Amino acid sequence: MEYEQQFSNLIYEYLLNRLQFGYYRCGDSLPTIDVFCREFNVSEHTIWSALRRLRAEGYIDMKNGRMTKVIFEQTEQEQSNFIIDYFSKRWQAYDDLYRTTELIYIPLMVEGLRRMNDEEITYICQLSKRARADDIILFYCYTLQKMENPLLLNLFWETSLFLGYPFAKSGRHPFQYDEEAGQQRLQTMVSLIKEGSWEIVRETLIQYQRSHIGTIIECMGPKIRVVPEEERIPFIWRVYRDRPQICYNLASRLLHEIYLGEYGKTKYLPSYEKAAAEYGVSVSTMRRTVRMLNQIGAAQSINGKGTRVFTIGEQCNWPDFTSPIVRRSLSYFIQSFELLLYTCEDVSDSFIQSLHADEREELVQKLEKDRCDGHSELAIWTYLLFIIKHSRLPALREIYATTYSFFLWGYPLKAAIGSVTDTERRGKKLADSMIRHMKENNPKQFTGAIKEYIHEQFPDGKRFLEQNGIEMEELRLAPALRMMVLNE
Repeated sequence: MEYEQQFSNLIYEYLLNRLQFGYYRCGDSLPTIDVFCREFNVSEHTIWSALRRLRAEGYIDMKNGRMTKVIFEQTEQEQSNFIIDYFSKRWQAYDDLYRTTELIYIPLMVEGLRRMNDEEITYICQLSKRARADDIILFYCYTLQKMENPLLLNLFWETSLFLGYPFAKSGRHPFQYDEEAGQQRLQTMVSLIKEGSWEIVRETLIQYQRSHIGTIIECMGPKIRVVPEEERIPFIWRVYRDRPQICYNLASRLLHEIYLGEYGKTKYLPSYEKAAAEYGVSVSTMRRTVRMLNQIGAAQSINGKGTRVFTIGEQCNWPDFTSPIVRRSLSYFIQSFELLLYTCEDVSDSFIQSLHADEREELVQKLEKDRCDGHSELAIWTYLLFIIKHSRLPALREIYATTYSFFLWGYPLKAAIGSVTDTERRGKKLADSMIRHMKENNPKQFTGAIKEYIHEQFPDGKRFLEQNGIEMEELRLAPALRMMVLNE
């Protein structure tokens, strides 16, 4: 029920913006409930909830046995003002998010295309014959779905909403999409896919994306108004939203403090009241969050003593694999691992080249300290935290910060079984390689060492969860909205 409400709010936001952008105009018929259900992979109740809200606000007319009609009217000037306002509030983050999504989505797109069978390639061929603005977004979504990673689809949804993609329509302001050029591009892409020319596919995708942002900047740039700082909207990756978002964010923050912060020394969390005041949440939220830490095995609440935490190197309690919270969090842990596996190469190449000499030295010192303290297994965490702190791209910092937060949920898995020898060995090998390659100013080898480490660890995490009753089907089915999967 909780997720239905979140998804209903998201779909309401999506449809509202389509109406205000002029994608749907007064007198248009909306797609049927059945089409919406299949496109978003949600129940009829979820769709009805979003549509009733739009009806109550005077945007649509719904009557039994009839198509849902748009009754919202606006002048061309009102629509233009809305669009300019929408982009103006996000403009400061726009170019940054585009450059970030290039680093994130291009390698994942190439992998998704590699996985397509003949029938799926035929579907792309059908899209290329029409290639409306919607179809280009559909091409991205359809391809990314081949990764079978709900966390990736969640990210695609959030970035697409922020950038305004789902609200585009061929030839409409501000996208000025050229259908003929779109057809040529998709047809070229299909030919490259059939040839298996993957490096050219990669470069072509980059070229298309840069061309698209260039068109939007050219069209919208002169119209963007100056927005006060307090009105600007930064990109935030909202995996959970609302109350669950608060609990999960707080749990990740506490896990960080347990493994790398002050609680590693004190061994106990503050009382519920003190912790609630310190983190600016209610006592009930604090209790729910600590309960999550107990269920994952990172902490143990003891009557009369407080909440004991298990720090780096300690054997912790066995995760409660019957808990939906634990199973969902561990599924996101695996999915974040996969995101990192396919994006770390492009991200690292770009990031390492952007560092100044003193920043590279700082990274080496941090890795050497981990090694000296006997915590070489933290090398990958140290590197992620360094990206989060030093990347020139705020959106990349946001995305990798969320990825890091999911990584933290995986540590109790190895700590519970009390066998960290292999992990420590791999961690030490990674730390040694990273230090050596950074000192040699060899970013390609540095990046290669990270990818090799993640590639080795990824199957181990999946195998452990499968041994404890969390099958791959469940790891791939954490709640997430699909987006624009079918033709209307």
